[in-house]
Amino acid sequence: MTSYVCRVTVGGEGLFAKYGWLSTSLVSILRGARGTWEDVQEAQHPYVNSVDLLTGREAQHLAFLRELGLPRVCETAGLHAGVLFTRAVPGTTVAEEMTARPWDTAELLDSVLLSLKELYGPAGTTYLRGAWPINERSIVDVFLRKVRGPAAARYLADLGRDSRLLEHERLEVVSLVGTTVRRLLRLTAAIRPRQKTAVFGDLKPEHVHLDGRRLTFIDPAIQWAAGPQPDVAKLCGRSLLLALCHQEPRTERQITEGVVSALRRYLGALPKSDRGDELREVMVLWLMDIVNILTTCLNAPRGFPLTASQRVLTSQARRIAAVAERVSALLIGSMSGPGLLDAVFHEVEHTTPDLR
Repeated sequence: MTSYVCRVTVGGEGLFAKYGWLSTSLVSILRGARGTWEDVQEAQHPYVNSVDLLTGREAQHLAFLRELGLPRVCETAGLHAGVLFTRAVPGTTVAEEMTARPWDTAELLDSVLLSLKELYGPAGTTYLRGAWPINERSIVDVFLRKVRGPAAARYLADLGRDSRLLEHERLEVVSLVGTTVRRLLRLTAAIRPRQKTAVFGDLKPEHVHLDGRRLTFIDPAIQWAAGPQPDVAKLCGRSLLLALCHQEPRTERQITEGVVSALRRYLGALPKSDRGDELREVMVLWLMDIVNILTTCLNAPRGFPLTASQRVLTSQARRIAAVAERVSALLIGSMSGPGLLDAVFHEVEHTTPDLR
């Protein structure tokens, strides 16, 4: 959704090549957010040679993380003319593993977060201090770019115009997302100011590969946060989206229960006095990330090559938007602590039959 990635063969070796335009998502570029195609091409040459080059920052992050040692990351084969070349990673993604054996969801999520302990600790903070952050992948920054400013109202009103949603369904999604966005703007105070804790930054189940018991991470987007909340929110939130988009109710329930268990263990390791605020922040970030990915998929131009999972997410847009709206209502209320977690996941599991 954010850049162009393809397999290439260089000198007989199979590699992945990644390229991006002006630190702007591919969907936004194609919708004209940076002007005409001629405007983009004219601005792209100086961008590729600047310190702002996103693939350059990602190459730096991969080099830093390899020297740090944990987590294990993919190997970089080179950076040329703005194209980042990386070597293939063995194994299957955590998203694929979760779908194949949903009863192991909690264990899979626990192992991912455990692999990031060095990154979150003093060693990661000290060693990564020189990393140029990739705030273009920040949940909060992406959310605010989408929903603030003169073009935001039109952006939200146009949700799904190029999708296969029926018009009445599309209008319902627009209304649900609009209500969620208004509430989230009131809840931004729950996000603590950035401090000096490094986070992976784009921690999706698709960005972690499992080979036996060895985990390897791809696509880092290191940022600074008050703690690991953005990583926890995206990892658990995207896992819940896998559940919501699954066609088999038992698998959906097992993934959801696994996410709940992993979140409980994460919160249980914190001082009791911190758990309520921590959960609230993770939930707000989770909802912001849902809005980010859902609106991007729904506003992708006709013919944009969505992945299979993104096409399913679009087809389930009304259900996902309804869950987000209901959870945002819970967060606006005074509920907190374990009761909030139970209520949130009750909404995830018990949407009305017409939304399935």
